[in-house]
Amino acid sequence: MGSLPHIKIFQSNILIPISFLLIFSFISANSYAQTAGIDDTLLPKLFDRVKDAVVQITVSNEDPNASALGSGFVFDKFGHIITNDHVIRNRSYNDTNTTNTNNVTITFLNEKSFKAKIIGSDPFSDLAVLEIENSKNESMIPLVLSNSSNVKIGERVIAIGNPFGLSGSMTEGIISGLGRVIPSQSPESPEGPELSPDQGNTRLPPTSFSIPEIIQTDAAINPGNSGGPLLNLRGQVIGINSAIFSLTGDYSGVGFAIPASTIQRVVPILISEHSYKHPWIGISGIDVNEQIASAMKLNTTSGFLVIDTSPGGPAAKAGVQGGDKLVDVNGRKTRLFGDVITKIDNQSVSKIDDILLYLEQQKKVGQNVTLTVIRDGKSQTIDVVLAERPLRLNIEPLWLGIDGIDMSAEIASKLKLNQSTGILVAGVILDGPADKAGMKGGYKITEINGTQIELGGDIITSVDNRPIQNLEELSHYITNNKVEGDVITIGILRDGQPEEIKITLETKPRELRQ
Repeated sequence: MGSLPHIKIFQSNILIPISFLLIFSFISANSYAQTAGIDDTLLPKLFDRVKDAVVQITVSNEDPNASALGSGFVFDKFGHIITNDHVIRNRSYNDTNTTNTNNVTITFLNEKSFKAKIIGSDPFSDLAVLEIENSKNESMIPLVLSNSSNVKIGERVIAIGNPFGLSGSMTEGIISGLGRVIPSQSPESPEGPELSPDQGNTRLPPTSFSIPEIIQTDAAINPGNSGGPLLNLRGQVIGINSAIFSLTGDYSGVGFAIPASTIQRVVPILISEHSYKHPWIGISGIDVNEQIASAMKLNTTSGFLVIDTSPGGPAAKAGVQGGDKLVDVNGRKTRLFGDVITKIDNQSVSKIDDILLYLEQQKKVGQNVTLTVIRDGKSQTIDVVLAERPLRLNIEPLWLGIDGIDMSAEIASKLKLNQSTGILVAGVILDGPADKAGMKGGYKITEINGTQIELGGDIITSVDNRPIQNLEELSHYITNNKVEGDVITIGILRDGQPEEIKITLETKPRELRQ
């Protein structure tokens, strides 16, 4: 986010957003032209055509170390400038305040500077729109957006931006890949790697959502170029540079640009409505492979295995089921036996990218999709009403307010029961949800295998008519299917007799969180 060149990396194999970045192989235009057999005046002429539409963006802050430097370009004749969301989001990602819009400055190559205000931003596509103030007498020359669906691997590209604050720099490279998916940079995303550039206290955000259709290039990326245009040799914008992939934090030949098709879809909405609503299903999981297919005895090695559904999200409400059994897959515990999505509205799904791309290109918030899933070896369809993707998922922990222990054969023997699975309630926390519902804890201390255990309490055997084997299963079900205020039905054994208790879920008090 700043103009300093050093990036400190705490994790390898990572994507680094580039509010300080842009792109492109440093190859001499003349030597490249000679070896490629092209006119060595082409690139200088192209630079002259587009240079006046590319700008430097400076986001000032009271803390000089937290100031940001990036790039952008003119979108239309009304003074709208496009850049990356993470360029203008000049703050710690743990902060909830947006940037002070009075501190954004736009500087053209001719050194004319203007104040600008942020009129719209979307962290999920990493796009933002600025509007230049007091520029009525200035002639704005917008860049033309290309049809990015026509971009081909091997196509030559150029970029003009401000690496390390060196305004008006031009570099070149080629398209090295298409159809990539990279993490979005939502400041409120709850999961993902934590990276920290050597830029004061700025923290790059965790990730949980993804941006589809990404263009990959072999061009070098440097601090100061985020938001700059990726251009074809006709001077048309095919993308906006946003991230690099690096093992060390240095340029490694793989950069990423958000395609023009996404710009065309998102930016007009940001101008008119100031935000963009992304359709959302609310699932997480893993693409099916041979190992997963074998473990689940599937007849297909493609599709998307649902491991979790977001509490209260569209999929959870529609009855989509996540995994309920931990299985060792290639040495890693994976929750299997959830629904496997094979189609969305009759479009085949081989991986999560297919779902994401279909939603972004074809669907809107409030519309329905029909998921075809494999459940227990049989195919069935589930209708899901799409919601707006939330900036922050529900990650407040829910609780029952019990102190429990997994049942075992030894405990069952002491209690003279045949029930050796479930949860023995050893204690109930005063005024917690379980206490309010009348659940009973243990009262008789007994030693089992050298451990003192309170017996005599209720034994939880099911939740909402789903058998419960242990605490982990109960926690997983509640976390991924319920929200605060939901009522669940707990099946119990009390004094050897089956009963049911209805419990209203609450958020765990902060003083009791660990």
